Amino acid sequence: MRVETVESLPLQDPAKWKAIEDAAISRALRSFFTAIESADSLFAGEMLGSVVSGRMGGEGVTCAGDFSLRFRESKLADNRAIHFSLLEKLSELLKQAGSADSLLASLSLSGKAGSQSKTGALALQVRLEATGNSSEQAALRWGLGLAHVQQAVLFTSRYLRQQLLQKGDGSSL
Repeated sequence: MRVETVESLPLQDPAKWKAIEDAAISRALRSFFTAIESADSLFAGEMLGSVVSGRMGGEGVTCAGDFSLRFRESKLADNRAIHFSLLEKLSELLKQAGSADSLLASLSLSGKAGSQSKTGALALQVRLEATGNSSEQAALRWGLGLAHVQQAVLFTSRYLRQQLLQKGDGSSL
């Protein structure tokens, strides 16, 4: 998977995109958020809009969706160092996921990600994009890419939990 770390996710032109109502994508999102918000994870997640699809200038069809991840523990929500560790580890893991020709993850730390975040708390915004020859192929690849992101987030959660416990910062984790 190609991975970009950006200052902020660029706005998408709504004229080029249409929302997708796809059962496979809905199942993938339910599975993703169930896993991310499980007891094994330090995170809570939130979808930022709909999963969308559109033609991208001769490159076939692109399927894209944005979501945010935030730490559930309020003491971690303001910790910039742990957010940069999250960004670094997640980026490293996603680059190893394969499918660089059809999957792109854009990662951005933001202070205004999602309606569930407290004011001033950082959150990781993620845009996952998949390309294909048809909208069905792009949607399938997007769902598979989301599974890669899910595994990377859960691994990163365990990694960060270990780091916090070693430093003595994670007594309630």
